[in-house]
Amino acid sequence: MEIHVQFRDGTLAVTDFEVALARLGRLADAIGQRGGIAKNEWHLKGDTLAEAKLYSAFDGDAPAAAALAVIREEFRHVTDVTSVGIWAHPEGTQIGGSMVCQLLPPGEPNSLGLSLTNRTEPANGELVNYDDFVRYVSLIATEFNPNVIQVWPLEYFEKRVFDDKPGVGWMLYLPKVITVQQVPEARALIPIRDAGKKQIGTIIASVADGVFSVDNPEHVETANRIEIRLVDQDLLPAYADI
Repeated sequence: MEIHVQFRDGTLAVTDFEVALARLGRLADAIGQRGGIAKNEWHLKGDTLAEAKLYSAFDGDAPAAAALAVIREEFRHVTDVTSVGIWAHPEGTQIGGSMVCQLLPPGEPNSLGLSLTNRTEPANGELVNYDDFVRYVSLIATEFNPNVIQVWPLEYFEKRVFDDKPGVGWMLYLPKVITVQQVPEARALIPIRDAGKKQIGTIIASVADGVFSVDNPEHVETANRIEIRLVDQDLLPAYADI
């Protein structure tokens, strides 16, 4: 299952690797707390499996000094776009994850991608389930102040109604207050609040009693109907406007 995030942050420079890795660390904490992947399982990405196991991403609660040194060296002469990428695949399991935070100059659109995979047959919900993904999206919303968060299996990309706009898939976060009256097709609307309890956005879920599947026509139809409803009310921005 994929989580795709777009956000702008005027305080975040292309070389703020420690800040970006710390934010990924808080996501890793949330995933680890649910019994999926422990925080010490996350490593820097590499070109080969052996290389990708060289550097732990975290040292306890903090970004690992060696990992930061590697990232800084990789982007030593880069000023336009950089990225921080980590991955995890616990030994002896069929579960795994990856995260990539791409950084552009302040004010330009940054992105975050999170992928969690459970290849056990049948999938037992250990890593991908509704309650946990609501928790992850809620955390991302408060950590990154995003313009949009999309949650879907990769195959849903081609099943969106509008090529130029975000898709609902399993879940869509928008930094707006959205009501049942506006989107009656939604299976759940989860308000996201800041530290002062003010609502800053809404998670719109197309499936709330299980995991979204592109092989289920009802799931895809519900997601598509929500997209149409949002566009009809001018609630779904175009990618170009995010």
